Amino acid sequence: MELTDIMSIEKWKQLVEDLNISFGYNGTVYYTDNSIFVKSDGWANTICPAIKSGDTRIVCASAQQAISKKAMETKSLIIGECDIGFTKFVIPIFANNKFIGMIGGCGCVTGNATVDAFYISKLLKKENIEDLLISVQQISQKKLTESVRYIQEFMNFPAVEQAIQQSSHGSAFSF
Repeated sequence: MELTDIMSIEKWKQLVEDLNISFGYNGTVYYTDNSIFVKSDGWANTICPAIKSGDTRIVCASAQQAISKKAMETKSLIIGECDIGFTKFVIPIFANNKFIGMIGGCGCVTGNATVDAFYISKLLKKENIEDLLISVQQISQKKLTESVRYIQEFMNFPAVEQAIQQSSHGSAFSF
């Protein structure tokens, strides 16, 4: 079973766009190897596209590798941070006890957390990053919880359940 057996690319795209527009995150669905299946068009802030545009994207990749490994092993939601300080969450997607991908969000800070401005300025080789820092959204723990709940509710709509049941006796997702 693959991600497109559960929902169309258009539905996955709708879900990641909802994560961006409604909750402020960079929404992404990943294949099992952490490559991107589909992502939101919008960005959570102006720092992320600057980081992802060059060699500095290793910051994002290393955080994704570490968090996704934990999510796959525990078969549960994992919330962490990248080296910059952005909150990152990943929900693994299992169908018929097979790991088929994951969905997550990043690019905001939760609670009283802050981003590492010094590290950002060194990564981007830019001394004044105030213009970038003002774009960073503070997200409450409640809003983070709401975004995860939204993903779970979106993915549990009847067509998803039907696709899983038709594929081999119907194991559900593990969240």
